Amino acid sequence: MHEKPALTDAEMKIMLKLWDHHPQTMMELTRALEGETNWSKYTVITLLKRMEAKGAVTVDENGPVKTYAPAVEKAGFALLETDALVRDLYGGNAVLMVSGLVENGRISQKELEKLAQLIQAAGKK
Repeated sequence: MHEKPALTDAEMKIMLKLWDHHPQTMMELTRALEGETNWSKYTVITLLKRMEAKGAVTVDENGPVKTYAPAVEKAGFALLETDALVRDLYGGNAVLMVSGLVENGRISQKELEKLAQLIQAAGKK
């Protein structure tokens, strides 16, 4: 995947549910989201149609009801999102992003140790 579909915050809520479990019907998604949203099934249908048009979800119409699945993998999507974030907000400088996370206490000691291991391993390549 070289381009990621541009998803709204609402569409991301659906993607997260689909990445956790797929395929799902529109009603399954509506029920899964009811704790964090007050969306009706019509809202979910509208969002799914938009997401299908963007290439973010696939629709299987072969069963008794339509089922939806992610058309993009979470890991690949996350990498492209991270690349866009570093490029757009940090001018392409990943060190600025990481230093901001460290300085604001957003990275735990365990995560810092893992980063140090990753950096050390990358330096050996």
